[in-house]
This record gives sequence, C-alpha cells and structure tokens, in this order.
Amino acid sequence: MKITIDKIKIQGSLLGEENPLPMFKSPERMAPCAFDETFSEKDKKLFGHETGFRILPYKMQDNYSRKKEDLEFKTVVLENENLKAIFLADYGARLISLFDKNEDRELLFKNSVFQPANLSTRDAWFSGGIEWNIGQFGHSVLTCEPLYFCVMKDDEGNEFLRVYEYERNRKIYFSIDFHLPSGAGELSAYVRIVNNNDVSVPMYWWTNIAIKENKNVRIFSETDQVLYIKPESTTKEGSVHEFGRGTILDLPSLPGKDPSYPLDFDYSSEYFFQNPEECPSPWEAALYNDGFTFFERSSSKLQYRKMFCWGNHRGGRNWCDYLSEPGKGDYLEIQAGLAPTQLHGLQMPGKTTWEFTQIFGSTFVDSNKAAGTWDKAKSFIKGEIEKSLSAENVNNRHELFKSYSTKTPEKIIHNGSGWGALEEKRAKESTPEGFHFPEMDLKDDQKPWLELLTTGKMPAFDSLKNGPSWIVDPAWQRILENSVRNEKENPWPYIHLGVLLYENDKEEKAVKCWQDSISIKATPIAWRNMAMALNNWGDDDQAIDALKRAVALEGSNQQTYITIELMMLLIKKKKYDEAWKYYNSLSALMREEERVLSIAALAAFEKNDEKFLTELFDRSFAYIKEGETRLVDLWYAWQTRLLAEKKGIPVDDELRAFVKKSTQPPRNIDFTMSERD
Repeated sequence: MKITIDKIKIQGSLLGEENPLPMFKSPERMAPCAFDETFSEKDKKLFGHETGFRILPYKMQDNYSRKKEDLEFKTVVLENENLKAIFLADYGARLISLFDKNEDRELLFKNSVFQPANLSTRDAWFSGGIEWNIGQFGHSVLTCEPLYFCVMKDDEGNEFLRVYEYERNRKIYFSIDFHLPSGAGELSAYVRIVNNNDVSVPMYWWTNIAIKENKNVRIFSETDQVLYIKPESTTKEGSVHEFGRGTILDLPSLPGKDPSYPLDFDYSSEYFFQNPEECPSPWEAALYNDGFTFFERSSSKLQYRKMFCWGNHRGGRNWCDYLSEPGKGDYLEIQAGLAPTQLHGLQMPGKTTWEFTQIFGSTFVDSNKAAGTWDKAKSFIKGEIEKSLSAENVNNRHELFKSYSTKTPEKIIHNGSGWGALEEKRAKESTPEGFHFPEMDLKDDQKPWLELLTTGKMPAFDSLKNGPSWIVDPAWQRILENSVRNEKENPWPYIHLGVLLYENDKEEKAVKCWQDSISIKATPIAWRNMAMALNNWGDDDQAIDALKRAVALEGSNQQTYITIELMMLLIKKKKYDEAWKYYNSLSALMREEERVLSIAALAAFEKNDEKFLTELFDRSFAYIKEGETRLVDLWYAWQTRLLAEKKGIPVDDELRAFVKKSTQPPRNIDFTMSERD
C-alpha cells in the first residue's frame, strides 16, 4: 500500500475570483417543501428543518465559463495491489477515480473534463466521483475548497490517509480516514464529525457516489420502502417539491414501470430508501447486465440511501452532456445519508462526536439469478454482498478505525485553509484530538482577522478585492465592536460588524453600522448591503436607489455583481422600461455579461425586441441553475406571442398549451427537469 502526490491533466474551465458580496441567509429557516397524506408521523419529524439557504461566512463561487483549456490538478493517490483511489486535493477531496486493477475497470463515473456548473450551495459544482457533503443542505460549501491531507499510521504500521477541515458555517470539525491496507479489495472511509460547541448545531451528511449509467443498470437497497418526489411538483422553477411515501415495487410516480431501472424515468428523479433502524449494516448496490455489481456498505448510523438520475428526457440528457462532453457524461448517483431525505434536518448536540464507516467495493454475480421481480433480485444481491463484505466485517472495521481516529496528524501532505488555526487562536484552546491546524497556514484571508484579534484594529482596504473573508460567528461580535470604538476613520470594521449582525438577525443594528461606515467613506458594499436590508423590509424603491448609488461608485470589483442585483430588482418590481433603459446604458462588455443579458431578456420581451430575443435563444449559457426554467419559459412565451400575431388571435391558455405541446425549445437552453406539465 502506498500514498503518493501526483497530478492529472484534463480539459476544463477553472473557477475565477469568488463573488465578493455577502449572500445573506434566507429569512425562511426551512426550504419550501411539502408532503402528502402517505407520510407517517415519523416521516414528518424534522422534515425541512434548517434547510433554508445559508452560506456565510463563505462567498459564492459563481465565476467560470464553458471555454475549456488544458488544466493540471494536484491529486493524492492511495493504492494497493487491488485498487487505486485518486483524490482532487483542492476540490473537497473529491474521489474522482476508484480503479480496480484486477478487472482493469473504473468503478465510478470518472468525468473526462472539469466543468463547473450552477448546482451547488455556493453555485460551482462538477460531476463525477464521490463527494462528501457535510453541514448544510445541498452540495457541500467545501465542494471547491482545499482540504487537509495527511499520512497516518495504524497500530500495525500500515499507512492510511486522513482528510480533515474546520467547517465554518456550522463551526464543526470533521475528518475522513481512508483505509486501503495490503490485500484489501474495498476502500474504507471512516467519518468523524465533532461538535465542540456547548450548544447543538444543525447537521447534515450525504455521500454522493456517481457511477456509470446505462439502460440495464439496476439499483438495490435493504428495503422496498421509499420516500419520493412527485414529478408534477418539479415542472416549474420555484415550485414546492411535494414528497410521498411508496414502495419501489409499485411507485406512484412511475406507474407501470420498474423504478429500480433509472433510465425508465422520463424526468429527473430521486427516491430515498427508508432502511429500518435494526439493519446492522445498510447498503446500496448497482447491478450491470454483465453481472458487475458496485456496492457501498456502512455501519448502522449511516442509515438511509438514495437514487438520483437525470432521466431519459432531453433536458436530463442535456445536463449529462453539459457537465461533461457530449455522449460521455451519462451517470447516475447512489447516495448515503444520516437523515430520511436530504430535506430532513438533524440536530447535533453540543460536545458530541458522530462516527460511521462506509466501504466501497464491487463483485460479480450471476445476472440471471438477479433477474425477475425487485424483491426476489434484491434478496439474491443482498446475499452476494454479504459474501463479499459481511455486516460483521463492516462493524469490526468500524471499531478498529475508531481506535485510530484521535491520533494526531503529523505528516501533512496537502494544506487546507487557515480558519482552523485562527479559531484555535480566538478560542484560546486546543482543537479536538485528531486534528492539527498549523499556524503557518494563516494566509491572506485570515491575517486581517488575526491582526484584529491581536491588536484590536482591522486594516483598511481599498476594496473587497483585497479585503478579508466574512466572519459571522457571534464570538467575534465583541471584538468587532471594540474595533469600531477604536477606529473612527476606517469603514471596514463597521461593514464587517454589520454583516455579522445582519446574518444573526440583528437587522436594524446592522443597517446602522453600514450607515456609519458610509459617513466615514461611501463604499459600494455598504450601499449594496443597505439595499439588501431595504428590499427585505419591502422598501423596494429605496433598495433600488441604494443599488444605483453602489454601482455609481466606479472602480469596484463588485460592480458586475451589483449590476446583476439591480437588474433583478428592477424586473421583480416590473419596472421594465427602466430596466431596459439601464441595460442599454451599460458598457458593451457589461451588456454581454451572461447573467445581465439573461435578466435583460425579460425586459426585452416586454419591449417586444425580436432581434434581441432571437440572438439570445441562439446562445449557450454557463450559469443555468439546476431546476431553473426562466429561459425556457420565456422562449415558450415568445413563440406563443409570435403565433398569436401570425394568426391574429389573442394569447390565452389554450394557445399556450398548444405551443408547449407542439414545439420544442432550443437544445442549448433546455435543461428542464421534467417534460410533464
């Protein structure tokens, strides 16, 4: 067994600078969701709990393109004589490849390119491999962040790989120990989550495993009981997803078909296996027609499983191509989580550690014996997995790995962020056992906060471009308040204190801080933050005025982002004439900015600008969001208007329905999750 540092060369598009604007949490603490009468009382418990949008103190990662170039990424490789695991060091420790040397076969979906797209909590996400999602609902805030990697040794002298980090949103520590000793035929991952706070925090964990998709692949887990999303609740952007309970033997959302075959779905779909609590070692498996079976199995705490597929409709196939290369991106996901669905919340008590082990492997089975009804085939697959990796073996490994979990990291081979080191200095106490954050990792993002911590003063900055990251931990409030009292000519302590207060529901005090900062020096960020508060309070006209003041301050690297927000607010208030006039006053470069352009399209529709819309619908877009239907909806509305004008008839619901049934939007904008209406 060996651990090495390597690199891969691949075509793709790198992320640009992060969006400097603080994206404040949603006022709603739970994401919109619903359930029908089939939900049990147990199903209802904590459904939607703490799933509302929240990313601070992190920034949005929404700067990328679809222009590909030759890229090189640092990788960490863990391998023995049977398997080779390749991790992306700077991208959330994504396991991009798990290669079976004996079978000369890739076990995962290994993407041929690196193409960010708007699917993650912070926007940028890429498909392929295994990702480790922690803390907040959605893909992890650390999806595109470096994590710590270190080489560890067990009691027998075998090396294993530890990945770890301090997660600032929930203020928790987590580590993943990857074990692949000599002779092992599976990769083991021991996960440890530590809430070192005195109080409980919302918690979330889902392991997402991308595997190759073909028409014959079939999905199995311990139970036939599933929670599923009704497809009719996913047809329009912003619609509330409604869940139901059913059985995979007769799923109401796919009548007459077998939902264990993902490509039988004609829409993007997911369902969650409700494995029983008494299951000693939950599992999920994907069977291919040659008998090859990929499986993952875990200790009992990681109880629930999920299947996600893009569906066989055009929108779903477009997503697969969009995230990879045409014809090379077909994948589905099997997932494992701590809660019944990803919209079920958890609450992790203070001073608590949660631990579980998950193991990834494969076997070959007699595919003829796995044919027939799902329950019969499942019993056979379960037996075959038990032969390859028994429940007793899983739990024995878990106890062994647990005994190594608090060993101190020594040989760090890749560095994560300096936030763990900063937190250690602020708290004036050591981090939990099993973690180590070297002081040398305090870099540009942390140094202004370190200066504030040690001197009581925050440096002045020309703009957010060279300013520090945000901090919204209430533990910093008094430190910032002292800085505000000591620094009467520096607007930045006021701005940062305002962000911290606003994120912690002290809106009026936050606005006062931003007003005080403006009295010292007007900055785009202070006016923009004021606009967010005014908009939240329902004072849209003053919010628009504040955004205009923000963009009028030239030389700001925030200008593009604030322009987008101003255009969105003008459209929201149906100020189409003003939005169109403002759009046309922008520089040629800004008018071509994709997100500005797509918002202006709504004003162009109201102005009946045929040339603008015709050119718009011929474009390709990098920032289309999962579930977003704005451009498709606009295209249908435009086609309906054109047909009404041609026939000399009014636009009504009957005509809209006819257009939707008889036409198809351009492929370059069609990323719909369902073709049902």
